[in-house]
Amino acid sequence: MKIFLVFFTLFLLAGCEFATQTRYGYSEVGQVQVVQFGTVIALRDIEIMGESSEGGGIVGAVAGGVAGAHVGGGSGRLVGGTAGIVAGAAVGSLIEQAIRKRGGVEYTVVLENGKTITVAQNVGDKDVIHRVNDRVIVQINGQYQRVLPANSLPEEMKRPKGIKFTDEKK
Repeated sequence: MKIFLVFFTLFLLAGCEFATQTRYGYSEVGQVQVVQFGTVIALRDIEIMGESSEGGGIVGAVAGGVAGAHVGGGSGRLVGGTAGIVAGAAVGSLIEQAIRKRGGVEYTVVLENGKTITVAQNVGDKDVIHRVNDRVIVQINGQYQRVLPANSLPEEMKRPKGIKFTDEKK
């Protein structure tokens, strides 16, 4: 049973990766990210509730069923096993959610176009926590929005060099 609990914990922790400023999901790589500049006007710490992948419930049901089947004898083992499955599934799901729960930050940003938005963001070890009045880039895509640092980026620059086209002379 101890080996099972170790496996259960490792199984749940393996799914705890989440997108941050510096961590991208596989499906985001190579995708165009539209950005808008803005200024942070407020921020606050938030709690991000963990989601259950159903893995915790399944592993809990198996553990509960095995443990419950060892209670009593005869038909009591069947009742114990069934009760163990139900209780184990519920407890396993709650444990998975608790392990996946984490802290984050919600930024309120005024964009260049005058719109005000909020972005709830996961926080990773390498991430920068912005402050009020920080110049930022809000990276917008269909999956995960990021508020990224922009204080070190130029505020004014020349138009990038392009390619000039000329007509063929005949």
